[in-house]
Order: sequence, then C-alpha cells, then structure tokens
Amino acid sequence: MLRRLPEIPFWPQLPRRSPLEGMTLQYLEGFPALRARGEGKDPLVDTRGGLAEVEAFYARVLSGDAAAFALSNERAPGFYGLEEALVQGSRPGLRYLKGHVTGPVTLATSLKDLEGREVLHDDTFREVVAVHVAQKSLWQVRRLAKYGVPVVLFLDEPVMEVYGSAYSTLSREQVLGLWGPTLEAMAEEGVLTGVHCCGNTDWAVLFESGAPIVNFDAYHFLEKMLCYPEAVGEYLAGGGVLAWGIVPTTEEANDLTEESLLRGLDEGIARFAEAGVDEALLRRQCLITPSCGMGSLAPELAERILDLLAGVAARFQG
Repeated sequence: MLRRLPEIPFWPQLPRRSPLEGMTLQYLEGFPALRARGEGKDPLVDTRGGLAEVEAFYARVLSGDAAAFALSNERAPGFYGLEEALVQGSRPGLRYLKGHVTGPVTLATSLKDLEGREVLHDDTFREVVAVHVAQKSLWQVRRLAKYGVPVVLFLDEPVMEVYGSAYSTLSREQVLGLWGPTLEAMAEEGVLTGVHCCGNTDWAVLFESGAPIVNFDAYHFLEKMLCYPEAVGEYLAGGGVLAWGIVPTTEEANDLTEESLLRGLDEGIARFAEAGVDEALLRRQCLITPSCGMGSLAPELAERILDLLAGVAARFQG
C-alpha cells in the first residue's frame, strides 16, 4: 500500500486476520453497556441496565481523555503498522494520511439491545453511538496529525445502501444527526471528512450532510449517481470533492486495464458535464479510489487493485 499510494496512504483493516477487525467489533472499545455473547459475535447493548455506564462514558468524553477511545493493537494492527512505517522511513511524496471508522449509521443499526432491536431506535444510545464514533475519530486523527501532513478520515457507511428502501426505517433526521458530531469534530480539527457508501443510496442526503468528500462506487453505480447532476454541481461549487470508486474490488479487476478504467472515468465526467456540471470542477475536485474495501480479498487481488488504482491516478493527473 505504501509503495503504490505514496501520496495518500491509509491503514489497512484485516478482518480475515481476526473477528475483532470486523466492521462492528473493531471500533467498540470504550462503548458503554456492552454485554458479551461469545468470541467473534457482536455484543449486545444493555439499554436499560447500563445507564450508569453511559454516565461514566460521558464523563470520559468531557474529561478529554483521548486514550479512553484508542484503537488497540489487538483490533487495529494495521494502524500501528502504518505508524511504524512512517517513523522508520522518510516519505517525500506524502501529502495526506487517511484514516477511517465504521460510520455511526452502520454502527447504530448493527448493534442490538438485549431484545434484539437496533439501538438506532433508542434515543439515548443512538446519541452514544454518534459521540463514540466522534471520539474514536478524534483519537485517530490526532495520532496521524503528528506526522506533519493533513489528515483525511472516511466514515464507512455500507448500511446507507438500504436507506430509503422498504428494508430500512432510517430517517433523514436520524442519519444527519448521527453524522453531525463526527463531522463537527473533524471540522474543528481541520480534517477532511468523507462519507463512503459502497452501494446505491439517496446521494442527496450525503451531499446535504456537508461532508467535504462523498465517495461512491463509480464502477458499478455511475448511472445512479448521474441521476443527481444538480446536487453534484452544487456540491462541487461549494468546494466538495467527489471520490470516484472506479476500480472494482472484485475478481473483475483481473480483466481490466488502466486504460479501460481511465476511459470509464473520463466518460463519467463527460456525462456529468453534458448534464450541466462544471467539467473543470469535476476534474479538479476529484479523488480516485477503489469501489469498496479490500480487507476480505486475497492478497494478490488486493495488490492488483492497488496497482490499477495507482496507474489510473497517474494517468488522470498526467
């Protein structure tokens, strides 16, 4: 990763290494009222009997004790591996460092209470989730900031794929309320925050959130995003960055070339321009990313995807 993405490296999540690196478990250290269910299983939240733990949680938040929300090496060895690599060698091409957290919408719908209901529907614990993710983010970006370059942090929100469908009870107010504490905290820290959804969603909500970066799967869902030309244009005009997940994180990557992917990116930009979006903004305020995470892939496929990503980015810039 460091060899291929020297300008904006990120720390890797390795869920095949341990269940503790799964999207939910990786970020739960410091969360109150958890009740274990066995190794590898997401814990339940005691929403009735855990209120004293909630009080202690907010006391830690108010104390400013960032270490209380640290990622442990057991759950995030990739984070510490990145730090070690940064300390060991100079990185002359380094421009940003990228971190990430499981977004609060996904976390609030993944965590269940003792009766099996999503904590999303408990007012107290929905707020706890939002604050907890903000604290996890603060710890992370403050650690990364000491390396002297700006920090980018992504909220990974796969559950937003079902937002607005018959399978979801999520409301717009809940979504924006959950994102609010992290977006506000990151803005105060001078961090560029992105919101990532690896499927299709109501993209207008992501643009409305005020997140500086919106990341979408441009390889599989370009047609869906093209339904929002006005929102995209307004977002870019306001300084937002559109992150194009143009390299698929599937076996399809083995059959693709840098040229074909760059052609797809250029065609997507051209179609937005035809719909009235400023092409200069589309090209200037653009990040190129994989379409989704690579943590569950075989190493060879992940390397192939990173090679394609680096090649497309170099061609696009050149």
